[in-house]
Amino acid sequence: MKRLVLAVFGLVLLAAFVAAGCSVPPGPTPGEEASSCILCHTDEDLLKQTATVEEEVESEATSGEG
Repeated sequence: MKRLVLAVFGLVLLAAFVAAGCSVPPGPTPGEEASSCILCHTDEDLLKQTATVEEEVESEATSGEG
């Protein structure tokens, strides 16, 4: 009888842990999410700070020499 009570208690405890782990945390509201994207993508100073210019590197095979 004692084993049965412990097994049932263990299953209830396990179910509680699984239910707590499977809950999805609430995210930002759709308005907040869009406004933060718009702010970042339209902030000219921030874009200049984070932009990187990559130079094109031509290999010898595609440079046209030879």
